[in-house]
Amino acid sequence: MKRVVTASEMRAYEQTRFADGRAESLDWMERAARGVDALLRARYLNWSVLVICGGGNNGGDGFALLRLLIKRGVCCDGVLLAKAETLTGDAKTNFLRASDCGVRFFDACTEELIARYDVVVDAMFGTGLSRPITGVYADAVAQINASGKPVVAVDIPSGVDVTTGAVLGCAIRADETVTFEFYKRGQLLFPGRDLCGEVILHPLSDTMVEREDSNFAEQVFLFTREDVARLLPKRPIDSHKGRNGRALLCVGSGTYTGAALLSTAACLRAGAGLTTATVPGAVKSAFASLPEAMASAANDGRDWDDIACENAIALLSQKNAVCIGCGVGEGNILPLVEAVLASKTPVVLDADALNQLARAPELFKLLHDNVILTPHVAEMARLCGEAVSTILADPIGIAQTYAKKWNCVVLFKGATTTISNGRETRLNTTGNAGLAKGGSGDVLAGLITGLLAQGLSPLDAASCGAYLLGASADVALDLLKERMLLARDVIGAIEQTIEGF
Repeated sequence: MKRVVTASEMRAYEQTRFADGRAESLDWMERAARGVDALLRARYLNWSVLVICGGGNNGGDGFALLRLLIKRGVCCDGVLLAKAETLTGDAKTNFLRASDCGVRFFDACTEELIARYDVVVDAMFGTGLSRPITGVYADAVAQINASGKPVVAVDIPSGVDVTTGAVLGCAIRADETVTFEFYKRGQLLFPGRDLCGEVILHPLSDTMVEREDSNFAEQVFLFTREDVARLLPKRPIDSHKGRNGRALLCVGSGTYTGAALLSTAACLRAGAGLTTATVPGAVKSAFASLPEAMASAANDGRDWDDIACENAIALLSQKNAVCIGCGVGEGNILPLVEAVLASKTPVVLDADALNQLARAPELFKLLHDNVILTPHVAEMARLCGEAVSTILADPIGIAQTYAKKWNCVVLFKGATTTISNGRETRLNTTGNAGLAKGGSGDVLAGLITGLLAQGLSPLDAASCGAYLLGASADVALDLLKERMLLARDVIGAIEQTIEGF
C-alpha cells in the first residue's frame, strides 16, 4: 500500500527530516526537479518548456528544473509571478542558480507567451497553499487552462487543496502531476483527482524505510494491484469446495430479482466454494440461469417477511460469510439482521439492510469487527445523521469516525471509495463512470462476501472487493463505452481481472 498524507502531515514529516539532519531542503528541491525532468524526458523529449513559478518552495522546484533543462539543451524559459527581491531561502538560491545558467524569466503569463512553447510546467503553489488564488496567479491559471497545451504540475496542481481536493478559487487542470515522497489526499479525492491527471510518485528519500519510520497522525493508504495480489486466497492443488468458503446471500424480492442474481454471481466469481442464495419464493425460479448457486425459497411470496427471516436464520449454521440487503426492498429483514449480528458471523450489510438498520438505532450496539457496511452517500447520511454536504466534504474523516464509533468496517462508495475500520483507512481509485448504474453495488457486495467466505479479514475483503469491481469495470470498458456498460459485463470481466494476479 502507498501512504497518503495531508498537508500538515507532509509539512511535519519534512520539518522532522530537516531538523534531525536526515535530509536537506535544498537537496530535496533538487531531487524534486529531477523527478519532473525525468517525466519531461520520457514524455515530452525535445519539446520546448515554459515553467510558471511562484515565490515559495514550489517555485524553487521550478527554478531548479529550469537549470536542469537548460543544461541539457532544452528550449525553455521561466515566468516568475512573484517579485524577485521577495524570494528567500532555498527558492532564492535556486533562482540565482538558474539565472546564472542563463535562464530567462518573464514577469507575466500571457496567452502570447504560452503559445510559443510546447508544454507548460505549473510550479506556482504546492502543499502550502491555504487560501483562494487571486490576482496575477488567477490570471495565469486561466491562461494556462485555456491554452490547450499539455500541463505538468509540480507536486499538485496550483489551486487544489492538498488535503481535501477542493478548489481554492481556481485551479490548474494538469495532464500529469509529479508528486513527491507520498500521495496527497487531494490528489485522490474529487475534484482534485480529476484536475491532477495522471499522478506519478517520485521519491525524495533514499529508501522506503526512511519514508515509513515516522509517526503519522493517521494511517491512510492507497490500495494497489500489488496489495490485491498479496491478499487474494491461494488455492492448493488438493483444494475442494468445502475448504473454499461457504457463503449465504439473503437477497432479492419480486421487484428486484436482478440484484439477487448479480450479487450471487459475483460471489461465485470471487471464488466462494459453496454459495447459497435464499430469496422470496417468487424469485427462486430466476436462479435456473445460475446453476452453480444453491437457491433456497425463504417463503412463498414476493417479499421478505418474518417467515423468510426465520428460514434464512436456519441456514446460518457453518456459513463463513453472509450478505444481507441486495434488492430486498421494503420487506422486513430486521429479525434476520439482528440474528446474524448476534451470531458474530462475518456479514456484509448492503442497500436495504442499511436503510432498515438506520431506522433501528438499537441494533447499532450489535455491530462488531466482522461487519462490513457498504453505503453510498445517501445511505451513509441516513446511518450517521450527517448532511450529505458534510460527508462529501470529508469522506475519509467520516468513514474513519463512524467505523471507529460502530466498531466495524465502513466501505463508503464513490468515484474514490474509502474503506476504514477506524484504525486504518484505504482508498480505491479503480473503476470508471460506467459503474454509475443500478447493479454495481450488488456486484460489489457479492464480491466482498465471496472473499470474506474464503477467510480474508473484513478490511481486506472490502478493499479487494472494491479494487476488483473497479478493475473489472476498466477491463469491460475496453470493449464497451461507459454509457453501455452493464453490471453483468463487470461480472463477465471479473474472471479476466483475477487471472491477472
